[in-house]
Amino acid sequence: MNITAESYGHSVMLILRGELTADSLEAFSKAVDHQLESRDVIDVVLNLEAMPFLDSAGLEFLLDLQDRLAESRMGQVKLARPDENVRKILEITRLDSAFQVYDDPARAVQAVQT
Repeated sequence: MNITAESYGHSVMLILRGELTADSLEAFSKAVDHQLESRDVIDVVLNLEAMPFLDSAGLEFLLDLQDRLAESRMGQVKLARPDENVRKILEITRLDSAFQVYDDPARAVQAVQT
């Protein structure tokens, strides 16, 4: 998995390339922790445009991250531009209602900044 970060004030957008599975979870977790070392970061937007798949470990991590941000920083996790496979996974697991999903990454960033 390749992860790129873009900062937007109190939010960070992580652009994920590759699958988010148990095998790649450690690298993703380290990237998230690195971004959250800054106390200025409150919200995380995940750009999933180039992420074709995530498994149950990836889903569990996203839910844990959402809880972690809400409890420690009053922050949020927003998902941007998931591909069709990821959307279906979210629907099948009924987690589509657990996350706000945006078709445009810029709108997701705007949503956490307002």
